[in-house]
Amino acid sequence: MSEQHMRRSRLGVVAAPRRAATLALATVLLAGCGSGAPLPPPEAVATYEAVAEDLLSATTSVRAMNWERRGQEILEPGAEDCRYQAGVWQADGNLYPVPGQGMDWDPWREALDPVLEEHGFSSLGRERRSGAVTWLEADGEHGARVRLTAQGELRITDIRVDAEPCEDSALGL
Repeated sequence: MSEQHMRRSRLGVVAAPRRAATLALATVLLAGCGSGAPLPPPEAVATYEAVAEDLLSATTSVRAMNWERRGQEILEPGAEDCRYQAGVWQADGNLYPVPGQGMDWDPWREALDPVLEEHGFSSLGRERRSGAVTWLEADGEHGARVRLTAQGELRITDIRVDAEPCEDSALGL
């Protein structure tokens, strides 16, 4: 066996357990992302109201739009893992008015990432697409997610709450 082949074999044998350990560690770390202790209902509502206000205020630096709120609710009433959706805000237009023009997310990232960071969220991630819908997403504490679509929808959802029973009434809604 050549020296180069032996070196590759040894590296493969030694590297395989390291790779497995690294993957196991990454899996454990990623499993904890976005989690955290559930919030008491009044704290969840107050905390994510502030997040929403700050995000909506920051959008005006990119483009002045009117936002209409809907969908403030417990996502699955009666669930053991109680999740709250702070709301879905729909703008009066797409983030970029001409479809097919291309989407430049940079102004939105520049406006919203500092606000997200201030509230314990990650930066807006890479663009995602499902059919004609494109969006950016950020993860926060307590399982929270913020999603901004090119179609002008801002969603704050999946917030873990300690509500018994897991119903809208526990949130005072």
